[in-house]
Amino acid sequence: MLLRTWEDRELGLNNALTGGRLAFHTANRGLSLKVLGGLPKYGLWPTTRTAVAGADMSLDLLPLFGKESDHSLVVEGSVLDKFTREVEDNIAFLASTAGFSVPSSVLSWSGRLQYSVGGFSLKGEYVGKGTDFYTEHLRHSREAFRLKGGNAQLVELNYAAGSFSGTVTFRRLENMTDRIFLTASSPSPANTLNYLPSLCMQQTYMLAGLNPYVTYADGEAGFQGDLYYTFRRGTALGGKYGMKLHVGGSWIEALPVALPDRETHWLAYRDINIDLERTWSRKLKTILFVSIQENSPTHGNGKRTDAQNVFVLDALYRISTTVSLRTELQYLYSQELTRDWMAGLVELSFAPHWSISASDMYNHGSTGVHYYNFGASYSWNALNVSLNAGRTREGMVCSGGVCRWQPAFKGVSLRAQWSF
Repeated sequence: MLLRTWEDRELGLNNALTGGRLAFHTANRGLSLKVLGGLPKYGLWPTTRTAVAGADMSLDLLPLFGKESDHSLVVEGSVLDKFTREVEDNIAFLASTAGFSVPSSVLSWSGRLQYSVGGFSLKGEYVGKGTDFYTEHLRHSREAFRLKGGNAQLVELNYAAGSFSGTVTFRRLENMTDRIFLTASSPSPANTLNYLPSLCMQQTYMLAGLNPYVTYADGEAGFQGDLYYTFRRGTALGGKYGMKLHVGGSWIEALPVALPDRETHWLAYRDINIDLERTWSRKLKTILFVSIQENSPTHGNGKRTDAQNVFVLDALYRISTTVSLRTELQYLYSQELTRDWMAGLVELSFAPHWSISASDMYNHGSTGVHYYNFGASYSWNALNVSLNAGRTREGMVCSGGVCRWQPAFKGVSLRAQWSF
């Protein structure tokens, strides 16, 4: 949670470090060390206003006693220092009026512990973020400026046995926003040193991801849980080819310390997700997906929430060994925001090179607008070329839990990627 270099061409984000990295590990990997430093990118080029240096260590304790065991106990730790060469004049002025100067160095650290035995594992992390310039939001749209540190806690439990597996994650964040450089303008996702994914299911279906939750790093706490069960082949429910069931959900609240109204806080986000995957034959597989979501437009600083229920039927049919057809039918029911939506997708794949698709999202509950898209892609070895044309609505677009705002547009896009 201290440093996450992230490159995503779809989102236009890239904070990769231009610098150096040195790694060392013992033969049995019981001890691992990493040291790195450089200039983070902002846009296409590294910024010269900020430099980053850090180190990470991982030590497996049990091999030190020379005994083989199915237990594992690993202690890890990280340290990160961000150096700022210059500060914007308006930031320096706001700090001086508040009676302090912006520190040129922000030192942060984290300690981690991992324990596992058999199908059970426990992971824990505590993060201490160094003191930095902080904007405090007060009532009636007023702001105050001061120096403040941050902290975060993460606990993750995992268990797997036979056909069952489950995971529960708890995370708490307080002032964990870390910018590449300070600015008085609206914060940009590109100006982020430590991307923090949302603690909820990362939706891939069109309507389920229509109004995603974005991490409130200034102060939030919540948990996410997921249960998985596989009905084996030959059983009454598994049938000839088996069936997979997933049930998950999350609950997130904003911390009062990060909200203008310090006396109370409400729900920021919650969801319940159920998906059932069934293979009917060698040719046909279906997924039935339901997502019940409730999102606060004020990050929990008010009682109002926007609720929506999403239903998806996803079917894949293999016409031959090289040709397959995938279809999606989706419906979103809501009394808030833009009310009801329906969507559909058809994708025809010709392995191993070609794929063509057509999709449409229709907001029949409010605006009556169609958001259509037509695409084709070609892959050959390390080369991938795709062509898309259509209409896109404004809103948050996310990848891997990292989100940015996207304006509405119509147009054609051509993308070529060659990996080497």
